Amino acid sequence: MPPELQKRVHEEVEQTRKRSGWPARRTLAALGIAPRSYYRWLKEEAWAKDRPKEPLPPVSPYEALSEEKKAVITYARRHPELRHRELAWRMVDEDVAYLSPSTVYRVLKEANLVCPWRRRTKRKKASEEKATRPDQRWSTDLMHVQVGGRVYYFVAFLDEYSRFIVHHEMLLGMDGLTVSLSAQKAIETLPKGRDGKPATTPEIRSDNGSCYISKEFRVVLQENGLGHHRIQPHCPEENGLIERANRTLRESLDGEELTDLLTAERVIARLVRRYNEERLHSSLGYLPPREFYRGEPARRFEERRVKLFQARHRRRERNLEVRQGTLPLERVEAVS
Repeated sequence: MPPELQKRVHEEVEQTRKRSGWPARRTLAALGIAPRSYYRWLKEEAWAKDRPKEPLPPVSPYEALSEEKKAVITYARRHPELRHRELAWRMVDEDVAYLSPSTVYRVLKEANLVCPWRRRTKRKKASEEKATRPDQRWSTDLMHVQVGGRVYYFVAFLDEYSRFIVHHEMLLGMDGLTVSLSAQKAIETLPKGRDGKPATTPEIRSDNGSCYISKEFRVVLQENGLGHHRIQPHCPEENGLIERANRTLRESLDGEELTDLLTAERVIARLVRRYNEERLHSSLGYLPPREFYRGEPARRFEERRVKLFQARHRRRERNLEVRQGTLPLERVEAVS
């Protein structure tokens, strides 16, 4: 019987005893309740009163502060297109709030600002497929772009280590000579050695399109000392990095009005600049590609770690109401 009904039965028995003098057993018989059950309820109620109350679970000293939670919710509402991980690292970089991605997720979930995402399995690449330094391997591919009533061809060269688009261009055609000239422009972005030739010679990875197997494209690579690796036919996943970058750019083109070639070049240049310099890449520890291509990613990671550690120290003192604040000098000096 639920505790509410047990309490009502007990009140009924007591009221009947006071008004008519009936003993408890007579009242229980009229109610159809066994005396054994009634007295067991009374014992359990007495035990519950004598039993000491369980202490409330202690609040974690590192619990996010109310102003931090408010800042997270405000920032998330201004940027609804960002997932919680990118949101967390952007707030750390912009000095909005210093919270880990898991804490940001919990704050957003409590505010009902998290959408459930279906987990997707990713194909694991073999270690020898991954580039280990900038300008070790470039991927290239062509993408059709509708501009007005005509189709143009967007070509890009992407550094596989940093995911940085080193060169992009809108082409009128996809013949070998046109793509070869674009490849030459990409090669000219490489740092030069004393002899005037590229100091590094990345390997070019491409599909088996007619422009990439043309004599002109082969001559450009040979003159600059670059190797060429063509993926197996009908296996576009081998060139997945540039394919994924093209997909991101195509999704960003939704809603853009490409009325003429000049407008299209200006819009695509803006999207590529955002992809290289602003968009945080999950496989790069949520840093933009430029940071890995020509920047200092280790320094950025260290700056984030120091910010999170100092914020965690301040949060602990606030939650524990420490009157005399202290500085985490030993950790700060270790990373400076």
